[in-house]
Amino acid sequence: MPKNPVRLCFLFCLLLAVSAAAAQESTPEPEYVIATHYPDFGGTQPAPRDEIRASYGVYNNRLNDYEAVDAAAAAAIRQEISAGILGREVLLLNSWNEVQQDIEALQIVNNVPLEGALYTIFLPPGWNNGKDLPIVLSGNGAGTSNNRRLYTGGETDMGLIIGLSTAFGGEGIIGAMSNCGGTESQGVDEPTYRSVGAFLDFLDEHGGNKYNVMTAGWSRGGGSALMWAINPLQLDYEVHTVFAGVPPVRYGALALVTPLTYPSMGSIGVLIGQDENAYRYDNDGWRPGANPSPFLEVILGTNDPAEADRLGPWGMAEGLRGKNIMLEAGSHDAFFSLRFVLEYDRLLTEMGIAHGTVITLNSGHEDTDLMRDMLTDALLAMSRGQEFTTPTGRFYAIDINPLEDEEMPLDDYYTQQGIQDDPTQLPVTAEFPFRIGAGNPADITVCGTPGDVVALRLGDVYALEVTIDANECYSEQVNFDFPVGMYFWQLTVNGETIEADNTPGFSSDNFPLDALYGGYALLQGCSLVAVTFVEADQPLWSESYATRRTMSYGMLQYAPAVRPGNCTIG
Repeated sequence: MPKNPVRLCFLFCLLLAVSAAAAQESTPEPEYVIATHYPDFGGTQPAPRDEIRASYGVYNNRLNDYEAVDAAAAAAIRQEISAGILGREVLLLNSWNEVQQDIEALQIVNNVPLEGALYTIFLPPGWNNGKDLPIVLSGNGAGTSNNRRLYTGGETDMGLIIGLSTAFGGEGIIGAMSNCGGTESQGVDEPTYRSVGAFLDFLDEHGGNKYNVMTAGWSRGGGSALMWAINPLQLDYEVHTVFAGVPPVRYGALALVTPLTYPSMGSIGVLIGQDENAYRYDNDGWRPGANPSPFLEVILGTNDPAEADRLGPWGMAEGLRGKNIMLEAGSHDAFFSLRFVLEYDRLLTEMGIAHGTVITLNSGHEDTDLMRDMLTDALLAMSRGQEFTTPTGRFYAIDINPLEDEEMPLDDYYTQQGIQDDPTQLPVTAEFPFRIGAGNPADITVCGTPGDVVALRLGDVYALEVTIDANECYSEQVNFDFPVGMYFWQLTVNGETIEADNTPGFSSDNFPLDALYGGYALLQGCSLVAVTFVEADQPLWSESYATRRTMSYGMLQYAPAVRPGNCTIG
């Protein structure tokens, strides 16, 4: 689910005065840590992340949690959720046997183990076994446990959604966070599919309706949301709505991209390969871009990228027909190239499968305001038992200050800036590496509107000239067999040279505000001058970012200028 709960109050804050009647006496703070089920059921020790060697369908932390939460941290989250749901009581439970029926409290049942995965379940006020409530199931991001997501990460929006779902005319929703079947799992293996079916069967017997389901998630959870809705095993449940933010839609193609252009893919390699050097091209064992791919063998039970694509959302898109579908992507995602979601958007359109796609420029691997607004509307309708249809078509936005996530529709931005271009068409974006080792490969991608003539040059060592076709993007993988040094990029669109500092991001530890490189100040306000550093050795994946770890590097045809004082991240 998304990271910012503010918009998920269903606009109930306008009726805050009603909340006084809902306030109840507080129960004593729990004197326990949230259960990890390690080493035994109900245990409170953090489970190791590498107890077993991961393989297809066999992952670490399937039925335990690597993050133990103490009473103080649990109490802080409990209080935050209670304040956000108009003072209603919040109960934190460590076993399904502890739940109570027909009480006016939000009950959060932590890490319920169901046939190969853990589900932290949120029961709305007034819940009982005789109800027939809609269900929203959200898969976690890659490697993220339920405890880490809720208590350490402070992602309280699920609690706010479910806690408010019975207010002001709502009948309620049951929600759940899923660990997607373990630390290395992507939630797309057969055991995890069967666990999802078992989870929905369980809730169908405990106040939920397994034929009235929304799946939602971001990153790994977005890919899982699509596949759990597709339901490859044709299990007995029905998902009618999918919200998939920044999802991996082509697992096979992703296995071949470089962590130099998309640094966060290096972290995925280390996670799945259980090898701290799995991001390195000179590694003897696991290494990026290997074809056949050992990473895919762990995730999908095949080492063939083409077969992996067929086993995922790309090859199984037909299973989404007739559902409400929302997709989301950023122009500079540190995991996934923009081209993958654009491809999927076109595929669904060509298949006649109605859907909506939100593209946010100057943004990375993150959820955005427009997507959250649409999700809020859908959840509000579900809580009231109303029919709804999610919007269809492309929706363009721009993040005018990535540090603060200040976003606006692209047409409003064009009007504000006096830009004479069509805001319903994709402006040109370019993706390339910030730091790279000499001789390492990197993905170079340009996207835009068909007919755009794009020229991209790196000093005097590399040049790309292309007219964008119906694919909207052109991508190639290039070996940087160039001398060690700093190289400047130049982008030209339809004969117009783009400013060299039209790069998304802001100051970071890797790119401090006062940095001088070869006598050049490479930060202009909050903008980065587009350069690539070719180094003698491949940099650490964690040091390959120009800005924060949600964002990759590149250029934009249109980039906002942000005041210098507003762009520094600590």
